[in-house]
Amino acid sequence: MTRKIIDFDKSLEDLTGLIEGDPCDASTPLVGWIRRSWKKPLSSLTDEEIGRLIRQRYGMPYILDVVWIKLRRDPLFEGGYFPGDVLSNLIRWEKENWRDRPEYEAELKSLYERAIQRPIEEKDAFLESLGLPIDDSSSN
Repeated sequence: MTRKIIDFDKSLEDLTGLIEGDPCDASTPLVGWIRRSWKKPLSSLTDEEIGRLIRQRYGMPYILDVVWIKLRRDPLFEGGYFPGDVLSNLIRWEKENWRDRPEYEAELKSLYERAIQRPIEEKDAFLESLGLPIDDSSSN
């Protein structure tokens, strides 16, 4: 099955057909933030916006197409909290979250392996977020 190429100049609203309300009328700051991100072209989303959408599992599967470009470049891509926060969240996802992008789930292991090869000062928060010991002797 061939997947349609995503137009990164479109917003999540354009791609899904789901119209989000006015960010100014949001019931919480998080909802307002999501609505603003939802209306922006994918190519204009900041790293923090991408990270937050991943954490909220909102904008799937399109947001995965955006973040995967960044993760392939740097598996410790930072989505607003610490280096590797996005990969850490994705590793802990439930199986059903990968239904539309199983090829990305299959690539998680190699991204993880690349991440743990980084120097300890770059990967310590990532390891801690997964409940793994931080062993300085394993760094390169």
